[in-house]
Amino acid sequence: MCGIAGIYYRNASLHVAEPCLQGMIDRIVHRGPDDQGLHIDDNVGLAMRRLSIIDLAGGHQPIFSEDGNQVIVFNGEVYNFRDVKPVLEGRGHRFTTNSDTEVVLNAYLHYGIECFEHLNGMFGLAIWDKPKKQLLIARDRLGIKPLYYYLDEEKVVFASEIKAILSFPGIKPELNRSGLHAYLKYGFTPAPLTLFKNIHKLPPAHYMLLTGEKIEIKRYWTLSYRDKFTASAQQLTEQLYDLLTSAIDYQMISDVPLGAFLSGGIDSSSIVHIMRELGSKHTSTYSIGFGTGYENHNELDAAGRFARDYQTNHHEIVVRPDAVTLFPALVRSLDEPLADSSFIMTYLVSKLARESSTVILSGVGGDELFGGYRRYLNVRLNRLFMGIPRPIRNALIRPIVDALPSDRNSRLLNLARLAKAYLTYSDQPPGQQYASYTSVFREDRDSLLTGPLEDIEDFHQYYFDECDSPDLLDKLLHFDLKTSLPEQLLMLTDKMSMAVSLEARVPYLDHRVVEFAARLPEQLKIKGFTLRHLQKQAFQNRFPEYVFKQKKKGFGAPIGSWMRNELRELVTDLLGESHLKAQGIFNSKTIGVYLNDHFAMKQDYTDNLLALLTFQIWHEEYL
Repeated sequence: MCGIAGIYYRNASLHVAEPCLQGMIDRIVHRGPDDQGLHIDDNVGLAMRRLSIIDLAGGHQPIFSEDGNQVIVFNGEVYNFRDVKPVLEGRGHRFTTNSDTEVVLNAYLHYGIECFEHLNGMFGLAIWDKPKKQLLIARDRLGIKPLYYYLDEEKVVFASEIKAILSFPGIKPELNRSGLHAYLKYGFTPAPLTLFKNIHKLPPAHYMLLTGEKIEIKRYWTLSYRDKFTASAQQLTEQLYDLLTSAIDYQMISDVPLGAFLSGGIDSSSIVHIMRELGSKHTSTYSIGFGTGYENHNELDAAGRFARDYQTNHHEIVVRPDAVTLFPALVRSLDEPLADSSFIMTYLVSKLARESSTVILSGVGGDELFGGYRRYLNVRLNRLFMGIPRPIRNALIRPIVDALPSDRNSRLLNLARLAKAYLTYSDQPPGQQYASYTSVFREDRDSLLTGPLEDIEDFHQYYFDECDSPDLLDKLLHFDLKTSLPEQLLMLTDKMSMAVSLEARVPYLDHRVVEFAARLPEQLKIKGFTLRHLQKQAFQNRFPEYVFKQKKKGFGAPIGSWMRNELRELVTDLLGESHLKAQGIFNSKTIGVYLNDHFAMKQDYTDNLLALLTFQIWHEEYL
């Protein structure tokens, strides 16, 4: 695990200056405090910061081919390198280290661009092929590792984090208004967008090939939902269990201490269960929660009970209200704002884990594969609701729900909040309904800004069309797998764990598990109104029943309550009328309504205010 950076001048007569490259890598020391390496070859420069995980003595980067003609910098892990290495050795390739990075380089030498088909892992990488005068940049299939690039007529500058790109002389941060439109809609920026003009995300499962003036960006892996399984549910539960066991076995490879996040839910509990089956005794586990008053966010009791039953070496942290003081610094670490408060929790539990582990296994991804979010039930609810005569829907149900206050910290009022969002768009076609339901700002985006919105691609429609299954649930899962998973959940997991030099691995996103889940029929993911049906069946008789009865609480902080209390001063400062008018981006009257109604507990505007607050902190830092 490390952070990488690089410079490519499209004109071969230009030369990379070492201070520029060093300046970039100095901005991401936190990603790799153990070592650094640079390589410059006229118009190309590659650099890395290393967090030593595998082959502690021999894993220094950059790594060169045997004849010195190819060189690689690599961020991430390839878990099947011990399987690939003997195949390559049998075909004449020689190795001087025990690192996975050298296996990746030799796989490229042997297979060319097709090398990614043979790799199981997470990565952002760059390979300079001197004889071909060709630079290859690539990101893993699911987007577990980030990779950004700046592009103009003269050069391409790339890195694991945007802050490294911004350190390059002459690259000035400017607001990308298309990115702003996307952010206000989704609460994050889908690839290839960022909030910075001329800075882009390389999408998951894509590579960029730079040859002279020519730039190609191509996809190397496509997820298919066709060819649904016809085997029995029992057979498929066993296959799923075996696949997860293989994935976790791969991802437990480490030359440094390894542990697991534990929330008490099915994803993290299943990982700890399999780790023990694979021989990991007294696994280090880490949980986070809150004191009294925040029961809707607290999973410490469930996690602690599971840890005791499994005799793990368990560590807990109870979040105090003063955690809000970290808010500005953590937003800066993200590079871009997010309307997702779980970045606070992820940072704090990562910091706790780093005290005794260098590698952590996380359950991120299970919801998107097996249908774990309540919003997926809308497919079923809509069929029932639309069966009610329209006059009754419009004259009776809607007015009652609209009149209710909403508050995500109250179980009853949170249901009212969700019902309002659902009923507002229930008459739309399913795709548009999901787009509206999951948007942060909906029809009020136009009134939010002082200037016009710039057009953006309809990402919902794009990924709905890309999905090769006619089933609506598959389309919903595919959209989330391509957008919010990589650019929200995985991005914050990477940034917050790497902020404390901790490597986070995600076994559920082993591409074999992902491909298996895509082929499951809808009724095996959601049966009736039971989410994650097959996943639960795979562990039904393997671990305690109370895990299945644990209500999903999410990983977010009680940010809505904090905004009324501990964060109120910061919120009213950055979202106050004088600040907004001086900034000139947002309409102060519209935001004033959000603030007044939220503070008075008339409506819950947590998501809206969080999106605006993190944007304002980001804007103060970068622009």
